[in-house]
Amino acid sequence: MARYDFECAPCAYYTEIIQPMDAPSLLKCPVCEQRTLQKVFISPPHAFVRGETKTIQQLAERNYRDMGFYEKSDRAAKDNKSGMTDEHKEKRKLHQKITSMTPEQKVKWIKSGE
Repeated sequence: MARYDFECAPCAYYTEIIQPMDAPSLLKCPVCEQRTLQKVFISPPHAFVRGETKTIQQLAERNYRDMGFYEKSDRAAKDNKSGMTDEHKEKRKLHQKITSMTPEQKVKWIKSGE
């Protein structure tokens, strides 16, 4: 059973109904009494995949789960290394300095450059 969104075009009635996947997609609207209540896909039905991995994300999660402690710690250390140049580091320090200033200090810094 899945939860589907249904909408009636003539009267703009909207509701969510839980029904089997093979149920009819055109139902009778409780407001206008016509058979115009139809399935719309505002949010797609959720499905869970079990068994054999099918996507790259599932393969990556399985590989990471199967790694040993030292492999995971090496990977974390490698990921934490920043590839920033000295210029980027200086810009970052300056930005941190400016964002930590009070408004009065910012005005003084803009006027004097210090």
